[in-house]
Amino acid sequence: MQVIEGVLFVPGVGFNSNIYIVGINEIGIIDTGASANYVSHVIDKMKEFNLEEANVKKLILTHIHPDHTGGVRGMINAFDPKIYMHTDEAAIFLQKFGDRMELFTGGETLTIGNFSFQVIHTPGHSPGGICLYESEKRVLFSGDTVFSHGSIGRCDLRGGSPRLLIQSIEKLLKLDVEYLCPGHMSAVKNGNAHIRQSHSFAKMAF
Repeated sequence: MQVIEGVLFVPGVGFNSNIYIVGINEIGIIDTGASANYVSHVIDKMKEFNLEEANVKKLILTHIHPDHTGGVRGMINAFDPKIYMHTDEAAIFLQKFGDRMELFTGGETLTIGNFSFQVIHTPGHSPGGICLYESEKRVLFSGDTVFSHGSIGRCDLRGGSPRLLIQSIEKLLKLDVEYLCPGHMSAVKNGNAHIRQSHSFAKMAF
């Protein structure tokens, strides 16, 4: 599925996260699924849209949970990218992949081809959770902070916090989002409405 030009959606199955392929002449991959098995799905999707594997330069991890990062080694073997993630969850990855790591604290700008993303630190589901927002194209990659149809990431895992999750969702409420690309469930249009539903649900639940 193509969300918009330059954004391809590889849906996760079962425990696996969604994967997004961003860009054309320079490509970034957002999340990996739970294992290296998803590398072939990414390559197949790239071939379908005539994208060059050699153009994959960046791998962005929205947070450290294994359903989003279990395929990191497979992505490295296939594409040899730099790895980007939040510094709060980077310790293990620095030990394994230190030379290729680039760390966020929140507030940075990440460029992938003609996409310019604002990096937003969104703890609550996970201490180092991030979202990526492209204001011109009105697209938000929300990781496991919010999902489509009013769902939210669970915060009963280690490092989770209902209070921080609500605060993070409130950051997203301020954005102009047409295309919501979550870590699980479907990518959808009219993203602001879905984020508002997620906020209402979180306030009711917690």
